[in-house]
Amino acid sequence: MPTPLARSARKKLSVAEVSQIARPTLGAEMPVALFRVLRLIAMEDLLGRSAASLLYNAGEKIGLTLDVRTPADLVELVRALKIGEAEIVTATAEQIIVDVHECVTCAGLTPVGYPLCHFEAGLVAGGLQTILGGNLFVKETRCIGGLGDPVCRMEAQIKTRN
Repeated sequence: MPTPLARSARKKLSVAEVSQIARPTLGAEMPVALFRVLRLIAMEDLLGRSAASLLYNAGEKIGLTLDVRTPADLVELVRALKIGEAEIVTATAEQIIVDVHECVTCAGLTPVGYPLCHFEAGLVAGGLQTILGGNLFVKETRCIGGLGDPVCRMEAQIKTRN
């Protein structure tokens, strides 16, 4: 028999709510390998070619909710969430380039021939939109496990307002 909560409209969970973890024995972290099985195998199998855009959009949506005010805040958050070790390579009025070392999605994988870090690119895009207050797209141009590069590089081209 469904509970009253199950019969009502599904509640939309927030990042803050899902960040509340009660696992006194196992703790708040899970193995990177399990994350990768879900992300790189299960999602790709279930979603096929649409996985990349859905993951980017999910990352972007989450990035838009982040409490970041500067690119340095975004770098620190990427580290705090253990997504990777991020660094700002370029920050001009036209472009921001973020390199991610030790990327959670792909560091250590044998290169597969295409970029893998769509979620991370979307997260950077959403975070930068929060900081800059504008719409932009981030493209992953280098990928550790996808292309065999030393870093995953996220490049944002900033559109100037007229």
